Amino acid sequence: MGSTSSMSRENKKKQLKRRIVPSGGSYEEDGRKAVHNARLRAVRKRLLIVLILVILSVITALALYQYDRYHSFTEYQVIWEKSLLSEAQESAVKGEGSFCEYRDFEDGVLKYTKDGASYIDSQGRVVWVLSYEMKSPVVSVNGDYAAIGDQQGNRIYICDKTGCIGQAATLLPILQVSVSAHGVVAALQEDANASYIYYYERDGRAMEIWIKSLLSGDGYPVAMSLSPGGTQLLTSYMYLDQGMIKCKIVFYNFSLGKNDPNRVVGIFFPADLADAMAGSVHFLDDSHAVIFTDKGLQFFSTRVETSPESVKQVLIEENIRSISSTQEYVGVVTDNMEGENPYSLKIYKNDGTPVFNKTFNFQYTGFDIDGDLVLLYNESACVAYNMTGTEKFNGTFDFTVSKVSAGRYPGTLLVTGPQMIKEIKLR
Repeated sequence: MGSTSSMSRENKKKQLKRRIVPSGGSYEEDGRKAVHNARLRAVRKRLLIVLILVILSVITALALYQYDRYHSFTEYQVIWEKSLLSEAQESAVKGEGSFCEYRDFEDGVLKYTKDGASYIDSQGRVVWVLSYEMKSPVVSVNGDYAAIGDQQGNRIYICDKTGCIGQAATLLPILQVSVSAHGVVAALQEDANASYIYYYERDGRAMEIWIKSLLSGDGYPVAMSLSPGGTQLLTSYMYLDQGMIKCKIVFYNFSLGKNDPNRVVGIFFPADLADAMAGSVHFLDDSHAVIFTDKGLQFFSTRVETSPESVKQVLIEENIRSISSTQEYVGVVTDNMEGENPYSLKIYKNDGTPVFNKTFNFQYTGFDIDGDLVLLYNESACVAYNMTGTEKFNGTFDFTVSKVSAGRYPGTLLVTGPQMIKEIKLR
C-alpha cells in the first residue's frame, strides 16, 4: 500500500514537471524562434535607420538643389588670384598694346594678342606661351584644339593643351579659320577672282582637299564651321540673283573621298527667314548645327551626315545684338521692344527647343554660355543666369575684366583681365 502511494506521488511529480518544463525538442525549437525573432528585430532596426538616412539625404540633396538652382548671390570670396604680368606671363603680354582677347580653352582660357598667345589653366598657371607677330589674329576653338590665324596674313598656328603642335603656311591671304576637335583646320582664303577653303593636318601639312568658289557664280563665303569630327563643313554664301543679294547654306562631307562629286550633301535657302543673311554658322556637335541670321535662327540635324535636314526655324523680329553657342545650347541677346528692360536674352537647346527667355537691364560687352551658366559682363561687373533663368550672380569687381567663365566647381567663377586672373566663390 505504501509502495503504491509512493509510486503515485512520483507519477504526479513527473506529470507536473512535464507540464512546467517542456521536453528538450520543444525547448530547442522555441530557442531557435527566439533567436530568429531577435535577428528580424535587428534587421528591421537597421533597415529603419538606413531608410531614415536615405530620406534625410534626399531631403538634404533637394534642399541643396533648390538652393543651387534658385538662390541668387551678390557677393563673392576670392579663392585665389594671380598677376598676369609676372615672370612667364610677362612675355605673353609684352608689347600687346590695347588688343587682348580671351577664349574658353580646355579647363581655362586661351589668351591671345597681336604678339603672342598663352594657355592659362583653371588654377591661373601659364601652361605654355607662343610668340608670333600678327596684324589681326583670328581664333577658332573646338574640343582640345585651337587654331590661331593671321587675318590677311599667311600663317596658322595649331595648338593643344601642350602648346603649338603645328604651323601652316598659306599662299593666299587668310580670311577665317575653323578647327575640328581632332585638330584638322579649314582656312578660308581668297584672290581677286575666287575664294578657296583649304584643309590642313594638325601638324600644319596641307591636305589634298579644297573648295573653290567663283565670286561671279558660286557666291562669296561669309562664314564656315567644321564639325568636331572634321568630316563635315558648313558654309554660308552670299550670291547675286537677278540683281538681289541672297543667301544659301551649303553642307559638305569629306568622308566620301576627296574626288567624290557628291561631297556637297545639302543646299538650303533660308526662304522661311525672309531671305535672311546668315553671317555666322556653327556646328554644335557632329549631329547638330545652327545658322545665325539677321532674321533669326535655323537649326539643322546632321545625324545622317550625307543628308542634313532643317529641323526648326526661329523668327526674331527684334534686332539681334549678340550670339553665343556651345555643344548643348544656343543663345541670342536682342533688343526688347516691350517693358522697361532694353534687352532680351533667349536660350535654346541644340535642337531649337526653347530653354528660357528673360529681359534684363545690364550694359554688357561680353556674352558667353559656359556649361549651364549664361554670362553677361563688362569691364567691372557681371550678371550670371542658370538654365532655369534664375539670376545666380549680380556683382561688381575691383579690377578690369576681359572675360568671365565658369569656375572649377559649382558656385565659382573664373574672372580674367588684362593683368589679373581670379577664381571667386559666390556667396
